[in-house]
Amino acid sequence: MLAIMTLLDWLRPAPPLDAATQRLVARTVAAVDPLIGQVGGHERKLAPAVRQAFDYCAGIAELIPGPIEISRGAFATDPLVHALFGSADAIETMLATSQCVREHLPAMTLDGGRCCALLGMRPHEKHGFGTALAGEIVRTDVPQKTLYFTDHTLAEPSPDADTARARLGEVLFDGLLKGFASHVADVRATHADLHKEEAVARAKARAAGDPETHTRRLEKLRAELSATADALRPERLLDTLVKALSDPAPYLRLEPMRIAVDRTGVITEAATAGDSDVLEFAVLSGRDQRRWVVILALINRDDARQALERFESARRYIVI
Repeated sequence: MLAIMTLLDWLRPAPPLDAATQRLVARTVAAVDPLIGQVGGHERKLAPAVRQAFDYCAGIAELIPGPIEISRGAFATDPLVHALFGSADAIETMLATSQCVREHLPAMTLDGGRCCALLGMRPHEKHGFGTALAGEIVRTDVPQKTLYFTDHTLAEPSPDADTARARLGEVLFDGLLKGFASHVADVRATHADLHKEEAVARAKARAAGDPETHTRRLEKLRAELSATADALRPERLLDTLVKALSDPAPYLRLEPMRIAVDRTGVITEAATAGDSDVLEFAVLSGRDQRRWVVILALINRDDARQALERFESARRYIVI
């Protein structure tokens, strides 16, 4: 009886995928290669990997520090904001020149006059020499490293932190898909280039008095063509995509960064920080290995509007 029930369970069709997972699978196929949708059983094969990758991205969005107020007042009182910007004026310049602010902020319905957006910037260390006190002696040739940030960029504004994190999870997932789609496009371009090289090599082999060298070249090109053609088959793309989405960490990760700096940005030893501040960041990196320090930033709509107005006024003055 138990054997019959087990057989019946095995023969019973699997329950249908839930609507949310179906949408994620369809979104994945459309972003990477619609031909994957022609592979039999692709939905069930993709579903666990897609759900794993989406939950992973949502988890990263939850771990991004913040929300943290970004304003002139915060620059004076918050050591983290002070470290992220070279001056209070730099905050205003960022707001005034941000495409995100220009396109989205004025029209948004905000929570308490503020919005929450992703703020990313590139971390750098500058090596040089400075002064330090050694007992009662002031030394002026002490090697120092200074922490500073560039390319401050705002993105994905939302009325509140919960909405921002939900939106960022979606954006990070789409970024994973775009990265894989870019890889597929590169393989297609390589395959097309190999076709051209193979045609040239074939012509040279026919015209050569000593065809052996050209024959070896042709054999190599044909092997490479075969490998790229195989990699582009929808069945193979499906397998590769499942493998990548099942373990997305190599393509997208958020890593903690803990560092002690003084008010001038000079990096100090955390154990002997003294008057320095120990700052904790999160560094986001993707397939291209570029590193962004990221936070959820609270932006005051009035601050942004005033920054835009001052910027436009100054620009009109310069033009006149």
